[in-house]
Amino acid sequence: MLHSHSDVLCHHEVFNPDGVYVAVPLRNSEFSLGSIQQRDDNPAEFLTALWGQHLGCSHVGFKMTHRQHPGVFKQVCADPDIHKIVLTRRNQIAVYVSRLIAEQTGVWEDYSTAPVNQVQSVNVDPDSLIEAIRFNQNYYAELQNTAAGKVTYIDYEDLFATQEQARLLTAMGLKTCALSAGSRRQNPFPLSALVKNFNPLKQQLLQNPTTRSLVSELDT
Repeated sequence: MLHSHSDVLCHHEVFNPDGVYVAVPLRNSEFSLGSIQQRDDNPAEFLTALWGQHLGCSHVGFKMTHRQHPGVFKQVCADPDIHKIVLTRRNQIAVYVSRLIAEQTGVWEDYSTAPVNQVQSVNVDPDSLIEAIRFNQNYYAELQNTAAGKVTYIDYEDLFATQEQARLLTAMGLKTCALSAGSRRQNPFPLSALVKNFNPLKQQLLQNPTTRSLVSELDT
């Protein structure tokens, strides 16, 4: 969505262990930030090259998830000159289910324009769910404690809200405009369709006082 702004060059997971994933429109071009080995041999030089290849855009960025390259993660968090955008999601169960489906299908990004007709479903183990939620909570707490400089939080559920897009762009010092997503939602179905053991999971969560509050997320 950020890359759809005329003044933004936003890459994807350039520090992913499996590849240097630049912005989608640049993947079949001559544009290059270097190889995985070049990146890992000298991450500081790689970052310098990333910021420098701005293609005329005033803002350059990239995506990081779950401590990809811990050294760079720490460096980026500590640098007050780098604006951090922290994407959160209110529905914690949906986060976990989406991850399970991606692991099952091997599809983490989907740029098809066709409607999603096939439902992918998974079994959810309550203990693994709670462990994953705690991991994410600790991850975001770490971000709150270590991210220096400007930090903007935005919820996944609000990405298409005009006022939220305007708030984000204003915080970045950019002109406001409508942003558009290049990818589609891979699982646009209720959790009742995505979770094979939906009813047993709901009962197990209800029976435990520490997880009872999660039940409302199942029904959204």
